[in-house]
Amino acid sequence: MSLPRLQVYRSLYTLSSPTDSLLAERALTLLKRYPYQLNSISPQITPQVASYLLLQTQNDRNLTLKFINFAKPHQFFNPHCKCIALHILTKFKLYKTAQNLAQDLAVNTVDEKGNYIFQCLKDTYFMCNSSSAVFDLVVKSYSYLNFIEKALNIVDLAKLNGFMPGVLSYNAILDSIIRCRKPVRFAEKVYREMIASGISLNVFSYNILIRGFCAAGNLEMGLRFFEEMDRNGCLPNVVTYNTVIGAYCKLKRIDEAFKLLRSMGLKGLEPNLLTYNMVINGLCREGRIEETSGVLAEMGRKGFAPDEVTYNTLVNGYCKVGNFHQALVLHSEMLRNGLSPDVVTYTSLINTMCKAGNLNRAMGIFDQMHVRGLSPNGLNLVIRNILRSCKLSDAELSKVLVQINHKEGNIDAVFNLLSEMARDGFLPSGAMPANAGQYTL
Repeated sequence: MSLPRLQVYRSLYTLSSPTDSLLAERALTLLKRYPYQLNSISPQITPQVASYLLLQTQNDRNLTLKFINFAKPHQFFNPHCKCIALHILTKFKLYKTAQNLAQDLAVNTVDEKGNYIFQCLKDTYFMCNSSSAVFDLVVKSYSYLNFIEKALNIVDLAKLNGFMPGVLSYNAILDSIIRCRKPVRFAEKVYREMIASGISLNVFSYNILIRGFCAAGNLEMGLRFFEEMDRNGCLPNVVTYNTVIGAYCKLKRIDEAFKLLRSMGLKGLEPNLLTYNMVINGLCREGRIEETSGVLAEMGRKGFAPDEVTYNTLVNGYCKVGNFHQALVLHSEMLRNGLSPDVVTYTSLINTMCKAGNLNRAMGIFDQMHVRGLSPNGLNLVIRNILRSCKLSDAELSKVLVQINHKEGNIDAVFNLLSEMARDGFLPSGAMPANAGQYTL
C-alpha cells in the first residue's frame, strides 16, 4: 500500500536558518526560566522551530509538558509536531495526556484513512527512540472515537512497515465494534486476524468478544470463547462470569446460570453484587421468586447488602406474582435503608394496588412518587387504573385525566385526550380548542 510522501524536514536536530536558530534558543531559554513570556514570540514560531524544541527537550519530562501545554492552541503545533509529542509522551508513559493529544489529532486532521498520521508517526519514530506502544495508543484513540476503519488501517500499515501492534490495539478495535453495535461478524474477523498475526488474546479480549456475542443473542458463540479461554490457559475473571450468567438469565436458563455461579469458586473467584442481582432477576423473570430468599441469604453471608437494583427487582417480582404484602414490606424496608425505588417499581406497586382494589394505598404511593420528583411510566394508564377503582364513568374519568395532565404540563397528552373525548361524544366537537394548552376545566 503506497503512502503519500510528507515534507520531511532535512534535519530537525539543527536549524538551517540563523534566524530560526536564534528564535529557538530564545524560546528554549524562556521555556526553562520564564515560560509565561513565550506568548510574546509565538507569532514567530514555525512548525520547524516547534519540532526542534520538542526534540531538544525530549529527555526532560517537565520541559516537554510545559512546551506542549504552551503549543497546543497555536497553529505552528501541526500534525508533524503532535506526532513528535506523541512519541515523547508515550516514552514517558504519560498515556492519558498522549491519548488526549492523539484524539485531538484524529478529530482535527484531514486524513481520510489515517495514512497521513501514520506517515507522520513513522517519519518521526527514530528521532524520538520510540516504540510500537505509540501505535497502540493511536489505534486506541481512534477506536475510542469509533473511527474503526482508520484504526484498522493504521494497524495494517504498522504491520506492513515492520511495526508490531499489540493486543491493546486489537482490544480497542474489538471494543469499539461491540460498543457501536456493529454486526458481530466484524468482531470475529478481527479475532481471526489476531490469531493469524500471532497475537495472544488476554482476558480483556475474551471478555469483549463474549459480551458482544451474548448481547447479540448468540450465547453459544459466547460460550465457545469462554471454553477457549480455559483451553488457552487464560483465566476468566468475575466480569467474564457475570457476562455469561447475565446472558443465561436473559434467556431464562436460570439453572445453567446457577451452575456457572457455583463453579466460580473452583477458579478462585467470588461472585460480586452484580452477579447476585442478575441471578435474582433471572429467578423473578421465571416466576421462581421463592428461591430468591436463598440467594439473599448467601449474599448476606458473603457480606453483600441488597442495593437499589436488588430491591427494585424483588418488589417488581413480588408484584408480578401477586404477593402484594411482601412487595410492600420490601418497599418499606428499602426506604428505611435510605434507598430509592425507581419509576418501574412505583408503577408496579400502583398497578398492583389498583388491581387489589386498594385505592388509598395506590394514591399514597402515587403521591410519594411526586414528592420524589418522579412520574410513573404510562402515566395515563396508571391514573386510569386508580380512577376505575372509584367506579367513575368513562366521561368523568377522561375529564379528570385532562385535568391531571394539564396540571403536569403534558400538553400533547391533553390534546390527545380531548380529541378522544370529542370522538367518543364526551365533549362537543365545537368545544374542541384550537390550542390544547389553553384548555381549563
